[in-house]
Amino acid sequence: MSLPVLIWVFFVFITGACVGSFINVCVFRLNTERSVFWPGSHCTSCFKPIVWFDNIPIISYLALGGICRKCKSTFSARYMLIELFSGLMFVSVFLLDVIYNVPSYNIVALQSHQISQGLISLNVWFTFVSHVTLLSFLLTASLTDIAKMEIPLGITVTGTLFGLVFSTFQAWPFPDDIHSANTFLLSSKDWPVKPLMPQGAMAWPLWFPFFEWLDPHVYLHGFLASLAGIFAGTFLLRAIRFTYGLGRGIEGMGLGDADLMMMVGAFWGWQLVIVAFFLAVIPAFFFGILQLFSKGEQAFPFGPSLAISSVATFYCWKFLSSYLQPIFFEFQVLLILFAFSAISLFMISFVFRLLNNLRSNHVGG
Repeated sequence: MSLPVLIWVFFVFITGACVGSFINVCVFRLNTERSVFWPGSHCTSCFKPIVWFDNIPIISYLALGGICRKCKSTFSARYMLIELFSGLMFVSVFLLDVIYNVPSYNIVALQSHQISQGLISLNVWFTFVSHVTLLSFLLTASLTDIAKMEIPLGITVTGTLFGLVFSTFQAWPFPDDIHSANTFLLSSKDWPVKPLMPQGAMAWPLWFPFFEWLDPHVYLHGFLASLAGIFAGTFLLRAIRFTYGLGRGIEGMGLGDADLMMMVGAFWGWQLVIVAFFLAVIPAFFFGILQLFSKGEQAFPFGPSLAISSVATFYCWKFLSSYLQPIFFEFQVLLILFAFSAISLFMISFVFRLLNNLRSNHVGG
C-alpha cells in the first residue's frame, strides 16, 4: 500500500473516530431522551464541561486513564471502544469500496493507478461517504437496541432522509454511468440470467429493463429506487409482524426493526432489504446462543443482527447476484414467493399457537 493511500487511511480513521465520539453522545442521550446537541460534552458525575483537549477521541481517554480531570470519577471504557470501532469501520469501508473494490465498480478499476497514488475521484468519495453514513446510523441504532431493547425513531427517520438524498444523487450504478450499464445489459439475449447486473452504490435499480419514461431522468432513478427500498423495509417487516401476530396471537417483532430496515432500503434498495432480512437469522442464531448462555431465556435485540446482515449482504451482493437475478426481476415469481412465504408463516405461527394452548391446558389440568 502506497504512502498516499496510507495517509488517506489515517485521515479516514480519524474521521471515523470523531464520528464514533458523536455516536457515544447519541446513544447515551437518546436512551435518556435528551437532546444530542445541547448541552455540550460534560461529566455525568460533576456536570462540569469537558474541555476540547480532554475530548479528543481515544487519545484523551488513554491520557486521562478513563477518569474525569475535575472530579476523578471513572468513564466507561465503552466510550473509547466505540470510537475505536467506528474508526476501524470507516477504514474497512474505505478499503472495501476504494482500495480493493469489492463491489467491482468500473470507475474504480479504471482509475486503480490514480487511486494507488492517492488521487480519488469525487464520485468514489461520494459513494464511500454514503456507505459510512449508513453504517454510522446502523451502529447507533444497534447500540441503543442493545442498551434499551428499542430503536428510537429519531435515528431511523433521520437516517432514512439521508438515504433518500444520497440515493437521489447516486442512481444505480453510480459511481459508474447508468446509460452504459443499461446498454450493456440490454444487449444480452439471455436476460435476466446473463450477464450479471453490475453493482452500484445502491445494490440494483428499481427494476430492469428500465421503464421508458424513466430512462432520461437519472436523479429520478435513484429517488424512486430509494422510495421502493423505504416501502419494502417498513411494510415487509410490518406485514411479517402482522401475519405472525395473526397466527401466533402475540407480537413477534418490534416496530423499530422495521424502521431500521426502512433506513437500509433508503440507501441500498428494496432487493437487498428482502435478502438481508432473511439472512439475519444467521447472526441472530449466534446472538441467541450467546444470550442463552449469558442471560438465560429472555428476549434479545434483533437490530444488531439486521445491521450485520445488511452490511454483509451488500458486500457479498456480487456473489449472490447469479442466484438472485432471475428471481428479482420476474414479477410473477416474486408474487408466488411472497404468497407462499405469507401462507407458510401464518400456518407455522398458528401451529405454535395451538401447541402452546395444548401445553397450557395440560399444565392447568
